[in-house]
Amino acid sequence: MATSTSTTSSNGSHAKEAIDREVETLKDDISKLTQQVASLVSATGNAAYRRARKNLDGVLADASGKGQEAVDAVKDVTSTIGDAVEDAVYKRPVTTLAMAAGIGFLIGAIWRR
Repeated sequence: MATSTSTTSSNGSHAKEAIDREVETLKDDISKLTQQVASLVSATGNAAYRRARKNLDGVLADASGKGQEAVDAVKDVTSTIGDAVEDAVYKRPVTTLAMAAGIGFLIGAIWRR
């Protein structure tokens, strides 16, 4: 019977060692998996940041282009209005002077009240 107890004890010891090795292997696998997930999340985050930055740069470029177009349009309109006023003053100086006096009178009357 002594041999059977020592055999059982020896088998139990081998089984415990095998389980300990398996647990260590699982710990290593979990550690590697955690590192892989972390690197994947980091790479995905960086890719998302790059895409967002590219989209933002595109929107800013569009806004800048449209802003420049608006500035050019305003310059054209003011130039056209300035030319029209200048032509009106040269072609009809008396009418222009009368209009300026009338507008001045109206502003003075409104301001007085």
